[in-house]
Amino acid sequence: MPACVISQPRFFPGLHYLHRMMVTDVFVVLDTVQFTPRHEENRAKLKGPTGPQWLTVPVRQSRRDQPIGEIRPDDTQSWRRKLIGTLNSLYAPAPCFEAHAPEIISILEHPHETLTELDRASWEPALRLLGITCRFVCSSELPLSGKGSELLLQICQYLGSTVYISGAAAKGYLDVAAFAAARIEVVFQEYHYPVYPQRHGDFAAFLSYLDMLFNVGLDRETVLAGGSKGSTD
Repeated sequence: MPACVISQPRFFPGLHYLHRMMVTDVFVVLDTVQFTPRHEENRAKLKGPTGPQWLTVPVRQSRRDQPIGEIRPDDTQSWRRKLIGTLNSLYAPAPCFEAHAPEIISILEHPHETLTELDRASWEPALRLLGITCRFVCSSELPLSGKGSELLLQICQYLGSTVYISGAAAKGYLDVAAFAAARIEVVFQEYHYPVYPQRHGDFAAFLSYLDMLFNVGLDRETVLAGGSKGSTD
């Protein structure tokens, strides 16, 4: 039963995003949909002394409906130095920062032509540390033209997937009946963030994996234990 996950790329994503990579066979990077500045294609949520703080990559966008795959980092701005400075400011005293910071800084310093390339590079430390082995495919590589729930179904059919693992937020728009008619099981991910020691007060969930990495390191069993593939309800 080959399983499929389909999601927009995320910049240094959270544990719930990595969890879906850990439990699927194929992860489709949805780079053909419209870029949304308020989502997390170009920003990652960290924890600061006064609450959540965004690590944001400025981008060049030529039109409002521009697909994610065409978005490029705005290298006319000195964003790399700013982001590295933010990481040092927030996490330099953290127990595991010294061990992992050089690799993260190298990713930020390396030039990437597109935002999607940068996002995928930001996953690499987590893929290695968590032993993630799913196959990655970009939707721009597939000869499909549907939209919304129809496109997700087309992707699953094209890849021969019999299980579609979706984020819980899709319950409001996913046409589960259409998937069932195509003999594709839909399961909605349920994820409960594992609590670990953090800096700056009470525990906060749904942060970038960088927070866990710098504070306690990434542990495969811990990240897996937070999630499950829920029902279609």
